[in-house]
Amino acid sequence: MGNNLKNYLRFLRIKDWRGYFLTALFGFMISKWFLFPLKEIIIFWIIIILFLAFGFSVNDCFDTKEDKLQKYKKNSIVTKEISLKKGLFFSISLAILGLALSIRFGLEVFILSLVAILLAFFYSAPPFRLKSKPFLDLLSHGLFAGTLIFFFPILVFNKNLEPLHYLIGFSIFYLSVIAELRNHLEDYEFDKKAGLKTTVCVLGYKNSENLLRYLVILSPLTIFPIFLLNSQKYLLLFLILSSIFLFFALFNRNYQIVKNYKMVDIYIILSFGLLTIAII
Repeated sequence: MGNNLKNYLRFLRIKDWRGYFLTALFGFMISKWFLFPLKEIIIFWIIIILFLAFGFSVNDCFDTKEDKLQKYKKNSIVTKEISLKKGLFFSISLAILGLALSIRFGLEVFILSLVAILLAFFYSAPPFRLKSKPFLDLLSHGLFAGTLIFFFPILVFNKNLEPLHYLIGFSIFYLSVIAELRNHLEDYEFDKKAGLKTTVCVLGYKNSENLLRYLVILSPLTIFPIFLLNSQKYLLLFLILSSIFLFFALFNRNYQIVKNYKMVDIYIILSFGLLTIAII
């Protein structure tokens, strides 16, 4: 019983939730969550957890070919600790439960949840398998693993989306595209052997690496308008932070922006942390 539970917990890939959890937390922090009862807040976070658990588990259900080539031992289906049938049933059950709970927050939240679940499912599952469609892999990931996660707490607690939220939503979409491109660069060899046609497999490793470099260097431009239009008090701090980031990205020969992601991640966390303080 204990080993079986451990296998299912590993199947959820909780350690990989960090960036997506922070996206939800950011939306949660800048919305008026503190005006809501604790019960509503708990239900909100249960839905977020169920969605993340579904997204990663359903991905493992359909990534068995690539994971076998990669000898990825964290996939409980590849290691035969969970059958595909049981894994898929478990994953879809999480999605249905989260969708059922989302009805509590109204029709708009329910529709957003449904769209996010369908995108996450068809990102991994055939016949669409969006992760194997060049550029659609980036666009779909930018939505269900980026913008829609951010919009969810805004709709739950604020009830409507304002121009500020759309600006932030675009920036998060952009950063989610970068994250997807990074992931596919890391999996390039195995995806290619498995016959996937991701954006990286179609463009080639070197071209994709260059594309990622340009996207990362331009990323401050997606955050700048948010500070300019809504948080001018903190604009100077953001510009200083961005200047330091761009110095390392452009002029430091020892810093490989594609190989070393820590600098990028630190910059994004600090920028959105500053943005949180500015908006709150």
